[in-house]
Amino acid sequence: MLAVLLTVPLIGLAVLLAAPSVDGHWEHQPSHFWLVLVAAAVPALLGWAMGAAARRRNDARLFLVSLAFFAAAAFLALHALATPKVLLDASNAGFVVAVPIGLLLASALAVWSAIDLDTGTRGRTVMARAPVLRYGLLTVVGVWALWSLTSVWPLDEPNPPESGSAFMVAVALPGVALYAIAAARYFALARSRRSTLLVAIGCAWVLLGEAMLAVAWARNWRASWWEWHLLMLLAFGAIAWAVRRLPETERFSELYLDDVAAGTREVSILFADLQGFTSFSETHAPG
Repeated sequence: MLAVLLTVPLIGLAVLLAAPSVDGHWEHQPSHFWLVLVAAAVPALLGWAMGAAARRRNDARLFLVSLAFFAAAAFLALHALATPKVLLDASNAGFVVAVPIGLLLASALAVWSAIDLDTGTRGRTVMARAPVLRYGLLTVVGVWALWSLTSVWPLDEPNPPESGSAFMVAVALPGVALYAIAAARYFALARSRRSTLLVAIGCAWVLLGEAMLAVAWARNWRASWWEWHLLMLLAFGAIAWAVRRLPETERFSELYLDDVAAGTREVSILFADLQGFTSFSETHAPG
């Protein structure tokens, strides 16, 4: 059933691209600016919360997922900021290519998080380099923002790559492949752990891969173009929903690496035993 639901966006995209007459046009720059900026806040908040938990638990998988969410959120926000006739007078290449570049970065981080980080020193190596990775991503986002919003060549190009162009396809195809690999790994992990959160993250990778296809081939300001905005919002909304269902103290525990999860369970059991002992002592204390 889940597989069928995840194919619906692809079917819808194929119909819209095959029948331009039903691929309706709606262009309203202020609405796009605010809707996309608000939508970018969802993965940004998720990434921040996951990053904080990852540093607290020293968990490499959670940290890399947080970076993936932040990359997608940051470039989606830059896409919003470059909306023509809001902060910039006209559309430029930065407006068009920000999202596919962000999704490609996020796909690489998604696959990195999906490998077996429990093996050897992989997880410890990631966390040892966490500050470099975090500040490196922030630097990339900052440079892209200045590059795009100041309209410096080549992002000042008034005729940016069009849908179906060699550039857009070259960015999309590896991203789709990486998201597919990450989704398969997370679904396998979800089956072994029986985790709703891991299923939601696997679904998110699928939806983001589909968003990349829509970005590459959709016509600007058409229904097919708005579809990838919706797919990104659905991807991160599903994870936010799954996270809300988990205990507040350990919202991301289902995502932890095996050794971190084992340590968390031991602490939880010890805490529960201490609570039980305290309750017993208070109940049976001398009058």
